[in-house]
Amino acid sequence: MPKLFWKIFLWFWGAMLIVNCAIIFSVLSIRSVSEQNRAQSMMSLEARKAAEIYESRSPKAFSDDLRDFGQTLDMHFSLYRPDGSDALGKPTDATTRLWISEAAQDEKTHFPRRYGPPLMLQATTGPSGAKYILSAEHASLPFAHFVRGGIGTQILRLLAVALAVALVCLALAHHIASPILHLQSVSRRIAAGDLSARVRAQLTSGRDEIADLSKDFNLMAEQIETLLHSQSQLLQAISHEMRSPLARLTLAAGLAKANSTPESYSLLERIETEAERIEQMLAQLLTLARLERGATSFPRTPVELSLLLSDIVSDASFEGSATKRSVILTNADSCLVDGSDALLRSAIENVIRNAVRYTRESSTVEVSLKLHNTGEQDLAVIHVTDQGPGVPSRELSQIFKPFYRVGCARERETGGTGLGLAITDRAVHLYHGSVAARNRTEGGLDVEIRLPVLPMLPHQLPATDGVLLTNALRQGQTTLT
Repeated sequence: MPKLFWKIFLWFWGAMLIVNCAIIFSVLSIRSVSEQNRAQSMMSLEARKAAEIYESRSPKAFSDDLRDFGQTLDMHFSLYRPDGSDALGKPTDATTRLWISEAAQDEKTHFPRRYGPPLMLQATTGPSGAKYILSAEHASLPFAHFVRGGIGTQILRLLAVALAVALVCLALAHHIASPILHLQSVSRRIAAGDLSARVRAQLTSGRDEIADLSKDFNLMAEQIETLLHSQSQLLQAISHEMRSPLARLTLAAGLAKANSTPESYSLLERIETEAERIEQMLAQLLTLARLERGATSFPRTPVELSLLLSDIVSDASFEGSATKRSVILTNADSCLVDGSDALLRSAIENVIRNAVRYTRESSTVEVSLKLHNTGEQDLAVIHVTDQGPGVPSRELSQIFKPFYRVGCARERETGGTGLGLAITDRAVHLYHGSVAARNRTEGGLDVEIRLPVLPMLPHQLPATDGVLLTNALRQGQTTLT
C-alpha cells in the first residue's frame, strides 16, 4: 500500500480518535457535575429523614424501611454514628470508619471512593441532637456503567470506537489518495513511452481541484504526444524527400567520374562518399522514426540469437581487417528471442561497429553471448568490449541519445552520425530488454545488451551450425578475424 494512503489514514484516524475521546469525556464530565449536584440535594434530605426514622422507630423497622427505600431507588443505604459504628450494629471495616470520621466533620456530601461503585456520605443531625452519617451506593451514578462492566468491557468499547473510526478513515483516505496514485501511474506510463495514457474520465468529470489537475494533465499529455508525433512525421518526411535528390547526385557524380580529369576525380569521389554518409544518416533517421511509433512497424518472429551474432561478428571482422582490427566471438549460448531479425541485426551491429571504430589499431573487439537466469526469467546477455579510450563516466548514460556524440571532431573523423546507439537503445527497449555501457578498469568500453529469451523446445535447437559453433567455442577455435 502506498505511503501517501497510510499518511492520510493515520492523520485522519488520530484526529478523529482525539475528537471522539474529547467529546466522550466532556459529556461524562458534564453529567458528573450535574449528577453530583443532584446527589448532594438528595443526600441532605434523605439523611435527615433516615435520622428521624431511626430515632422514632425500632431498629428492625428502620432496617426494613432502609431496605425497601434502597430497592426503590436501586441503592444500598447504611446509617453510621460519628465514631464509625453501624447504627444497626453491623461490622464496619477500618477504611469505612476513616471515611465516616472525615464526613462527620461537616454536613457536605462526600464522595470518598475513587474506584468501584460510587459511594456517597452525608452527615446530619437527628431530632435528639445526635449526629449521624448516611451512606449510599448507587450503580447508576457517574461512570458507574463503565466501572460495573470492568476493565475488559471498557477496553472492548474503546476498541469498537477505534474500529468504527478506522473504517471511516480508510474510506476517506482511499477517496483522497486514489486520484493522486492514478495520476502517478499515468505519468509513469507516459515516461515509459506510452504517450496514449490518459487520466480516466471519472476524475476529469468532477468539479474539484483534483478534476482540474486531471484535465490539465490530459491536456499536457495530448500536447506532448502531438509534438512528438509531428517530430517523427517531420523526420520521416524529410528523410523520404531527400533520398531522391541524393540518388540523382550520386548518379551524376558517377557519370562525371567517367569523363573527369585526374584533378577532379578525387573531388567527385569525395562527393560520392559524403552522399553515401547522408544516405546512411537518412536510413537511420527512418529507422528511428519507425521505432518511435512502436513495435507494430516491425514483424516479430523467433530469432536464433547465437547464429545472428555469429553472422554479424563475421561481417564486422571482415570490415575491421582493413584497419588492422579484429573481432572475435568468445561465447555463444544457443537461445531464441522474440523480435525482428533485421532490427536486432541493426541494433547489435551498431554496437559492434562502434567498438571496431574506436578500438585501437591492431587490437581485438571481444563479443560474447551468455544465458543468465534472474529467477523470474532467462535473459540473453551480450557483451561487446573494445580496447579504445572509453567514455567519460558522466556521459555514459548520454551516448544512447539521438545525435549525441562524445567528441564531435573524433566522430567526424570516424564517420559517426550519433544515431547508431540511439537505434540500438530504442530497438532493445522495444523488445523489453536493456542496454548499458561501462568503462573497463583495464581500458576500453563494455556495452551490455540484455534481451528476454523465449523457451526453446528440443526441435527448435539448431542441429548443425549452432552445434558446430558451440563445440568450436568450447575448444577455443572460433576466432573470426
